[in-house]
Amino acid sequence: LIENVGNDVEGLALLFVWLRFSAIRQLVWQRNYNTKPRELTHSQDRLTLKLADVYISEPSSRDLIRLMMTTVGRGGEGQRIRDEILHIMHRHHIKEVAGHFLEEWHQKLHNNATPDDIVICEAYLNFLRSDGDLELFYRTLEAGGVTKERLEGFERPIKSPPDFIPHLKEALIHDFEEYLRLLRSVHSGTDLESAINAARYLLDAEASEMLEFIWKHKDNSKTEVVDLVDRITRVRRILNRLLGTEKDNARLRDILYLDLALEEFLRVIVERNIHSRMDVKELVDLVGMVLENVRFFYDSAEFSACLREWKRLKAVSPLTLDRALHAKAVLDRIGRAIGAFIDHYYRLLQPKAELLGKAFQADSWAITLFSEEIVRGRPAFVLSMLLRYLDPVLRKKAKLGNWQVISQGEGIGRVETVEALGAVQGKRFDGPTVIIADKVRGDEEPPEGVTAVITPDAVDLVSHVAVRARNARLLFAICYDRKHLERLKSLKGRYLNFAVDTSGDVVFEEVSGEMVNVPPRVKLGFIKIARPEFTAYAIGARDFREGVVGGKSLNLTRLQGKLPDWVHLPASVALPFGVFEKVLALDRNSEIAQRYRELVSGLDGNPEEILEEIRKALLGLEAPEELPAVLRGVMEDAGLGWPKDWDDTWMCIKRVWASKWNERAYLSRKARGIPDEDLFMAVLIQQVVEAEYSFVIHTDNPFTGDSDELYAEVVLGLGETLVGNYPGRALGFTCRKTGSEPQLLSYPSKSIGLFGGGLIFRSDSNGEDLSGYAGAGLYDSVMLEPPQEVTLDYTEEPLVWDENFRKELLTGITNVGIMTEKVIGSPQDIEGACTGGRYYVVQTRPQV
Repeated sequence: LIENVGNDVEGLALLFVWLRFSAIRQLVWQRNYNTKPRELTHSQDRLTLKLADVYISEPSSRDLIRLMMTTVGRGGEGQRIRDEILHIMHRHHIKEVAGHFLEEWHQKLHNNATPDDIVICEAYLNFLRSDGDLELFYRTLEAGGVTKERLEGFERPIKSPPDFIPHLKEALIHDFEEYLRLLRSVHSGTDLESAINAARYLLDAEASEMLEFIWKHKDNSKTEVVDLVDRITRVRRILNRLLGTEKDNARLRDILYLDLALEEFLRVIVERNIHSRMDVKELVDLVGMVLENVRFFYDSAEFSACLREWKRLKAVSPLTLDRALHAKAVLDRIGRAIGAFIDHYYRLLQPKAELLGKAFQADSWAITLFSEEIVRGRPAFVLSMLLRYLDPVLRKKAKLGNWQVISQGEGIGRVETVEALGAVQGKRFDGPTVIIADKVRGDEEPPEGVTAVITPDAVDLVSHVAVRARNARLLFAICYDRKHLERLKSLKGRYLNFAVDTSGDVVFEEVSGEMVNVPPRVKLGFIKIARPEFTAYAIGARDFREGVVGGKSLNLTRLQGKLPDWVHLPASVALPFGVFEKVLALDRNSEIAQRYRELVSGLDGNPEEILEEIRKALLGLEAPEELPAVLRGVMEDAGLGWPKDWDDTWMCIKRVWASKWNERAYLSRKARGIPDEDLFMAVLIQQVVEAEYSFVIHTDNPFTGDSDELYAEVVLGLGETLVGNYPGRALGFTCRKTGSEPQLLSYPSKSIGLFGGGLIFRSDSNGEDLSGYAGAGLYDSVMLEPPQEVTLDYTEEPLVWDENFRKELLTGITNVGIMTEKVIGSPQDIEGACTGGRYYVVQTRPQV
């Protein structure tokens, strides 16, 4: 099977699930005495050597091979299992007489030796040490997964309880301790003592010395856990190098089993000590070391970037408020990486566990908890435990509260809990409802009837869902405290009243259902324009005016020539209102137009599927013959280069038009009472600023409402990672408009940066940037050349480490905000970029 599967990840995962069910005793090995020690251990030996071959030849499959190796002993000395039990019985004159425990076990070992025998031996040793405590004997068996019923169900059943013979106690303990070592060496490849003894010949003096320390102090409560984890990590570094170069399968198997044993012991000692009072330094050190241990088997770019930044940060002492703030950003990123790790294994393994488990008739708990138990046995789970202990310490040191309020409001309603906010998008709640959502993507439309959204998920201030919440005056808040969140979830179905206190924390109280009323809808200042007359296929910035283009284009013209010369605007042209309607009415597009009208008229039926069909239909539109020439002339007049491929350009334009029918846009219009037929779409075409840094400025602090203080966020690369709510937080800061220094609120923890240039085609509808209703994120902007996604590494990033550089950049951004607000004459949400020391305003809109 392994040869047939090769390097196919899905196939290897299926084989692992099969082996794992066997290892947790959901599959029975014994069939007609087919697990005789010599035969079984020979099969184990062949299987583990074959797995070692795959490990050598298929680097991409190594993590699954490691998992498979944890389910199978190394094999080898099977005959000794049969011989040694007889030697022990003869040595102590224990007769081979039926009806006695040792004889029944001896018969089982001769005919059906399995990993169960390790548990039986451990239970018998506990029985001897306790002077014959039968309850302890059976408790030990139960804890190891071998029930009394299982003992009696073997082909060679063990029905008799053990006998306690006082004068043989010490001698039997000695002999069965040695016998347990033999059983573990054959059936448990990850047994630490067996693994050390088997691989010692491959290690140098330094590694051997560290292993001696680990073994000598493994049960010593006085040994610092940091010292043990440090030595485990250092030995595993050596093993990791050997695993990358070793070509002999037998030698590699020995190295791999030792590495797996050390990984397992790492988990044991951290879990054993996690509840003791560790100081901040110990927790910080352990996070770094365990993070490195995660990378030994799961070397993702995300974990690697986190480790490099954590190591540099750890070298800086003492842990000041600023360093705690920085450490919190890295910790958040590590947490997201752990979440991605867990999701990866769940998607890979759980469907297969359900498929095979049901076919095997495995216990329901073994199927349901399959993936969870795998993850709990990995270092990533140990890392998550450490994060839970360190996170509140860092929050306190950095003077961070338990809440971040994204949208001020007073939410009142019945508590509903959901895994993801998107799961209830488009739903209409009959009464006022408070949603507690574990996950928020950022592009959701808050459902009708919702008065508040509480989530532990980081959400950007300018994400679609955040803007929508502020439009509707909903309370939208991030809760960082696990206990607070669990308390709220426990109140599911109850009516709560939420408010924000003077310190910025969210407070709540229980109220009766009779006190709850549906809040009135926010009245929109929607500018309904007459059906636009077609004027031209394309216009330059000097022809931008109300009724011809949308707010994005108009606001840029208001800034033209009024900002200091160090603040730049990107070159811009537009396809004005009416062009889409003109194109749709062409004879060559008549079939698409007919299909379009039919689909739109049927939207009340199944909107999600119909919206997708509308978008697909619009992408088939053909361009008028004269449009490319007109657009080229306008673009060249504006200093914009003409794209090489017209088909790609035309597709970008159509994708912007089609975004009128995005699900979030449709639901938002419906919820706010904007008729579909009154929404017109222009296309703003701009030169992309190849940003080193992008920023969003809110010229009135949205958290406090202070009009004398602005709040801004900064990311590396293009601003789509801000407005698109990519995972992680931006660098956040406030600054008084009277000339004080910027105050840092958060370090950046975004995982992905987007980099690129060329042209961007922006949606510019008449349903955006309205009084009391910003349209940010409703409709699509499309880059002609897709940007490059880069996993960000902040280890050498001056924005993070160079205080003078950061101060200069943030001061420049502050001044851009002050100047722009002064020109427009009202509070603004400003998107901009900085590259090569030059600042750009990409767009601005009234602040909501």
